[in-house]
Amino acid sequence: MGAESIKGGHRPPLQPPETAYAAQADDAVRAQLETEFFARLVPGLLAEAGGGRLLDLGCGDGLAARLAGSALTEYTGVDFRDDIKGGHRPPLPIGEHILHDLGDGCGPVGAAPFDVYLATFGVISHLGPSQLVRLLREVSAHARPGSVIALEALGLGSLEWPRVWETEPGPRRSLPYRLGSDVAVHPWSSRELWALHREAGLRPVRVLDRSVQAGPKTGEGRYWPGLPPLRRALGDLLEGHGEEAARKVLSLPLPPLPASRAAAVHHALGVSRRRLAAGRSGTSAGLARAVWALEARSGGGFGHGLTIVARKP
Repeated sequence: MGAESIKGGHRPPLQPPETAYAAQADDAVRAQLETEFFARLVPGLLAEAGGGRLLDLGCGDGLAARLAGSALTEYTGVDFRDDIKGGHRPPLPIGEHILHDLGDGCGPVGAAPFDVYLATFGVISHLGPSQLVRLLREVSAHARPGSVIALEALGLGSLEWPRVWETEPGPRRSLPYRLGSDVAVHPWSSRELWALHREAGLRPVRVLDRSVQAGPKTGEGRYWPGLPPLRRALGDLLEGHGEEAARKVLSLPLPPLPASRAAAVHHALGVSRRRLAAGRSGTSAGLARAVWALEARSGGGFGHGLTIVARKP
């Protein structure tokens, strides 16, 4: 799939960015389970790269710097909002922040290459296809041989939006996504991202699914009717309230889904989830973590988050 085959650009946010991307409160799933995913990922990437210089693209409040551990020697965060200096979190252990919109490329990050180029929490799906192509080319040109590039998109096969599973890249796949207000996002498949990275001169190594059962929009009904509110149920269990109601939600079947490999993955996971919810005893937080441990490890783009890890040859 060539860059030239991606038709159409990116629809702009439906509200001004400063409104749409206002800081969002962490829910329990993000604060605990998803953060633990990145707490394992980020130090591992630095070790894989053999160096401690980290460029965090779409850095938000700089969480990646806090998760990087002792291997971090230099941190640069890029975002068009300044949540790092806004007092929302403790000070960064090390690093600087550059105000820049990734829709216009990497930004003024200096000439020296980084060991790891990172984007977390679906950042690259907030770019349109042509913007993503530009970003990948700039990252590839900036990186050194051996640099590790780990960029997360929203997975095309997520349970949140079955109606776009078979939609080609471009404007028809773009979805209005509620943050502070609606912004446009573009989910991707692992195959598509693999091809785009190769065309940018990067060598893909692996892909990682995240939050397969419990994407933030699962159960809202905005993109597909009848999905149980699985994320809210897991959050309630982690916070220790509403266990009986949460168990009932976790025991619900999925509604009919479009026939596809993604549907087979989600239905199989649903069977395992319902069995676990019906039979497991112990603490409510223990049940939440046991359900989370069922997460599919396919890297097939079936989760809310889809990270592709690549290297610069």
